[in-house]
Amino acid sequence: MDLVSWLMIGLLGGAFLFGIWFMLVRKDDRASRSMTIQRQDLTRRGSPDFSKAHNDFDRKLAEIERHLASKRRDERAILLAEEEARKSLADDAAKKLIDEEKSRLAEEEAEEARLKAEYEAQREAELEEARKLAEEREAERLAEEKRLAEEREIERQQELEEAEEVRQAEIEASEESEELEAQMASEQAERDLMNRLEREGAKSSEVQVSLMWDNYNDLDLHVLCPSGERIHGGNKTSECGGELDVDANVRPETKKPVENIVWPDFKAPPGDYKVYVHHYKKHNKRRSKDPTKFRVVCNTGGTIAHYESELSHGDPIMLVCEFTLDAPDERGTEEEIEQAIMEEETEKIAEEERLATELEETRQIELAEAEEQRLAEIVENEAAELESIKATQEAMKELKERLEREGAKSSDVQISLIWNNYNDLDLHVVCPSGERIHGGNRESACGGELDVDANVRPESKKPVENVVWPEGKAPGGTYKAYVHHYKKHKKRRSKDPTSFKVICNAGGEIKEFEGMISSGDAIMLISEFTIDDPEKRAAQAAEAKAKLAALESGEWDGSDSDEDQ
Repeated sequence: MDLVSWLMIGLLGGAFLFGIWFMLVRKDDRASRSMTIQRQDLTRRGSPDFSKAHNDFDRKLAEIERHLASKRRDERAILLAEEEARKSLADDAAKKLIDEEKSRLAEEEAEEARLKAEYEAQREAELEEARKLAEEREAERLAEEKRLAEEREIERQQELEEAEEVRQAEIEASEESEELEAQMASEQAERDLMNRLEREGAKSSEVQVSLMWDNYNDLDLHVLCPSGERIHGGNKTSECGGELDVDANVRPETKKPVENIVWPDFKAPPGDYKVYVHHYKKHNKRRSKDPTKFRVVCNTGGTIAHYESELSHGDPIMLVCEFTLDAPDERGTEEEIEQAIMEEETEKIAEEERLATELEETRQIELAEAEEQRLAEIVENEAAELESIKATQEAMKELKERLEREGAKSSDVQISLIWNNYNDLDLHVVCPSGERIHGGNRESACGGELDVDANVRPESKKPVENVVWPEGKAPGGTYKAYVHHYKKHKKRRSKDPTSFKVICNAGGEIKEFEGMISSGDAIMLISEFTIDDPEKRAAQAAEAKAKLAALESGEWDGSDSDEDQ
């Protein structure tokens, strides 16, 4: 056993003995106090006086108590000393234990720090190794990707080169084909132009502008000279020597018309020229629909150029091309100019001599050829016109039957729509004021009325819709007719697309249009026409009646026909 254990046993044994002694002393003290009280009672009752003995006893008792108190103090001092020693030993032991624990903790912390440092070092080494491995793999991957990309780029470049070679070959072939086709088309157009110019007896020169197209419409050729003067149908000869020597289809005479502006050889002034084409009038001939395709051929001092485009009636005048002419001496050598002048003079003399002897014969031949061609065109035109008239008559007959069946009105300005199934098509007309007449707005402020709105329910397989103005009351301006496929009724044989016809009476001029439309299609613009004011239409009607009356009576000689044209 260690010292602390022995001390603890000694302290506990001493404490036990002190407790026994203390109980004995307390018992003697109580007996002495009891005896003192008894003596006092005896004295008060007249007992014998024991005061001296009592005082001696008290004195001895006091000494004993002082001795016991001193002994108790000594014992307490001993106990306190022992307690202090025990506490000191306990503090030393605790301090030693604390120091040992601190030492142990310090050792554990040092060991933990060492292990942690070793772990961190090992982890850093592993991370560095992994990083190096990842870098090596990334470098290998990038190198492989670069190699594959280079291979793909080489293959792509090869493919592009091959494709480019093929494309260039195709382009070259296409260009050759297009050039050949363009050359063939130009040669064909030049041959066609020469035939038309020869047919009309037109002139030719080293500066020449010609226009040709292939229907009965009236297109006009305009050329703006360097001086600012414009050559056209209303100004056929310019001060600079230019001349419009052929002005075609003022009336619908030929399906292959030509217009021609020419200057005498080497007489065209130098400067800038501008060539325009204007769609002057759309004649009511079958197959003369718009847009009208045309070709302009320019001979600018020996250089031939072709231009193609198309125009519709109502389009603004179109600038087709521009060219610049040099001075006459720059367009040819002196010898060429002198030769052209001599040839021109020689041709004039020869022409005068030839005209003196052969004019009549040539004129008769030309008249016979022109008459033969005119008759052929008339026959062709008459056949086309008869077919057109027949189709129009059938459409008008069908329209009249349907209008009479519905009790519809008729007038000098009227737009009708007919079709042949149970679907619900709607006719829309936009008036000159901008107001729209249709099923939701059946009467306009200008007097127009939709008096028949068909197949709101699927009632008729031969429906008609009709917009009409009172006779002679329709306002002047532009009218637009639209068709809208409002609903496809579920009736047998009512499939889309639905074919339809729109027939317009534009102040006495009948226009017929055909088309087809399906359910879901956008509203379709079908026709657009312009009429004069009611007063002007009335005056024109009165004038036409007067001319007709004069013609029937034989008094009208047609002297104002040119003015009308």
